[in-house]
Amino acid sequence: MFRAVNRGALALVACAGLANASVVTTFTLSDHPDGNANPPGYGLRFDGLFTGRAGATGGTTTFSIDAGHARLRVIDDTGTGGGLTIRIWGTVYGGEDTGSGYGYGEGFYDIDMTYVMNVAASGTGWIVTGADAGNAGSIVSQGNGDVGAGEAFHFTDKGDGSGRTFLFLQDEHRLGGYPQAGQGYWVGRGWHMSSDGLNHLTRDWLFLGTLVPTPGALGLLGLAGLAAARRRR
Repeated sequence: MFRAVNRGALALVACAGLANASVVTTFTLSDHPDGNANPPGYGLRFDGLFTGRAGATGGTTTFSIDAGHARLRVIDDTGTGGGLTIRIWGTVYGGEDTGSGYGYGEGFYDIDMTYVMNVAASGTGWIVTGADAGNAGSIVSQGNGDVGAGEAFHFTDKGDGSGRTFLFLQDEHRLGGYPQAGQGYWVGRGWHMSSDGLNHLTRDWLFLGTLVPTPGALGLLGLAGLAAARRRR
């Protein structure tokens, strides 16, 4: 189980303190246990994705992040006069939710979403404070019996009641009572919409993130510890 809460937080703080450098922080992703359409488990929900297709219900549609390999990466260019970027990408598995498995569209898909506008640091995590057409993504089929290989579905971000569109915070969001509680996970959640005219449907992220240590981050953590030890002398 992931328990490196303090190490991860310290590494992020140390990295954020660098001046005149681009800092990259990477997380592996997994399904959140408290999705409202669970089971099957998922990290991405996009209801109505296949609306209007023969054999499709046009209803609840989910994708498991556990089934493939997905990452979230934060690129901090503030030290070079730029801003913050969040990218979510990888392979997921899913389709229309039947309550115990998948129906129409079942298969592997590649996801890629990039937030380049309105991204801000928040504690040991990040938030996107407002919707913008520059925050865009896609779901691309790898090919199955219903959806051809390379067929893409595009979307942008959508604000909640406070205008925020995505949060990635180390705050135990909806983990109470689950084994993952207290393990130091970051929780990603956010909202998105497509241009198909059915944007009132539930379409959101809900996943867990685990920090991937990097040599640079660990080195910075070691330097931070050394500096603290010197101060204690």
